[in-house]
Formats: sequence, C-alpha cells, structure tokens
Amino acid sequence: MDDKKKTIIVLDESGNEKEAEILSAFTVKKFNKNYILYTLNEVDENEMVKIYASELIEKDNMYSLGAIESDEEWAAVKEVMKEVAKSEE
Repeated sequence: MDDKKKTIIVLDESGNEKEAEILSAFTVKKFNKNYILYTLNEVDENEMVKIYASELIEKDNMYSLGAIESDEEWAAVKEVMKEVAKSEE
C-alpha cells in the first residue's frame, strides 16, 4: 500500500503558499463537477482537524479551486465528507 501523502499548494487570504494534504477528490455526477477535500492540518477549538472543500476546476491542463455555491452542492459534498471521515476511523 502506498502511504505517501498527496499534496497541493494553496494560497491563503494573504497570497502566501501553503502545502495542503489531499484527502479525497471526487465527481458528483448530479452536478457534473469535480470536488476536492483537503486539509492544512490545522486543529480547531474542539481538537478536530479542519477540512476544506472546493470545486476542482480544470482549464487548459491547469487546476484551480472554486467556491461551492449552492446549498444542494454543499449537501452532496458533506455526504462524501462523512464517508471520508468514517474511513479514517
């Protein structure tokens, strides 16, 4: 089994580069969109690791992250997040 973590570089609000660990990338067929779950391994006030979700947009063989805008999309992404959390237990 390959235990090597896959990472991406994301920019924070100040434009600083941060290395993020990819937790999952998936497609929601209902929306015909790709999404990515990632973490910067930050811990919140409840001692839980923060997980971020974004739309994964491909254009000209380059990828960028986009906001998940609708409540319906968020509901679908949250279902996948629950499955990822269960598999990590």
